[in-house]
Amino acid sequence: MSLKQKKQIKKMLNSFGFKGNATFYKDGKRIWNYTTEGNINSAYLINSVQKAYTGAMVMQAVNEGKLSLDDKVAKFYPNVPNAGNISILNLLEMTSGLSEQGPFGNNPFKNDDDNAQKTIQDMHFDDQSFNKWNYQDVNYVLLSHILEKATGRSYEDLFNEMYVYKLGLKHTDFLWADAQKIKEIELIPSSTQVDMNEIHGLLGAGSVAMSNDDIFLSMSALLSGKILPMQSIQTIYGPGNNQAQYRGGLYTKEGYYQANGAGYNYSSFIRISKDGKNAVILQTNINQYQGCNDNATAIYNMLFNEKKEN
Repeated sequence: MSLKQKKQIKKMLNSFGFKGNATFYKDGKRIWNYTTEGNINSAYLINSVQKAYTGAMVMQAVNEGKLSLDDKVAKFYPNVPNAGNISILNLLEMTSGLSEQGPFGNNPFKNDDDNAQKTIQDMHFDDQSFNKWNYQDVNYVLLSHILEKATGRSYEDLFNEMYVYKLGLKHTDFLWADAQKIKEIELIPSSTQVDMNEIHGLLGAGSVAMSNDDIFLSMSALLSGKILPMQSIQTIYGPGNNQAQYRGGLYTKEGYYQANGAGYNYSSFIRISKDGKNAVILQTNINQYQGCNDNATAIYNMLFNEKKEN
């Protein structure tokens, strides 16, 4: 990366008061890091970026014969509205027609099964939205609970085994981890109060904190076939049957994938090449959604000469 590019990136990020960690990767290696808050290892709540990890976990269960993308939700939770028609693929592509009418998670948190029942109780099905793109966290919350039913294991255990232990991630954990673990992953505190009951309720849709390097290491491992076979990756992250080209937690763009997360004033923005070698990762602990979203794409295109696509 040239000095001119670094200056230009700093100018772009400073234009909206970027507060966080911006890291750039080329050919599988970190080439530069620009930090205005914390340090290079700081972890942030990744919010909806976690959906990409949940998507791959679903694919793992498919490979193990515990799930099928064609399975209907009724197989696991028959009391979900329209459960007999909504497929696992509908959930992965946000085309289920489901939305959540109340906050996620019981207060106080008891266990995941209890939260699953609360989530279902608060669900609404809109026939007009069925088989149409409609971004709703509830799709991936429900997928998390289906994973638990299909495997007989907790989402947390499945996540840790597939990513944290397998890849040796040192700055990744669930936000409800004990104080010592939170200190070890170097979590940057939020600039607003975090409702831990809701974090438990979100489960596979926004409960994990990660550093930029851990995000890159894990996403790169996924996209290069080190965790799942390449055929599985092409299936789970293939262009969705929807206008947003969304499936498995990632948006398919021309030459790269995109993932965005925002909540509790944390923001995470990922732009990564389809082979997992080149990436731009921005994370903040103040609400800077628009500035980060626009500039993550602009910087990726500037560095890797991809055709501009928002």
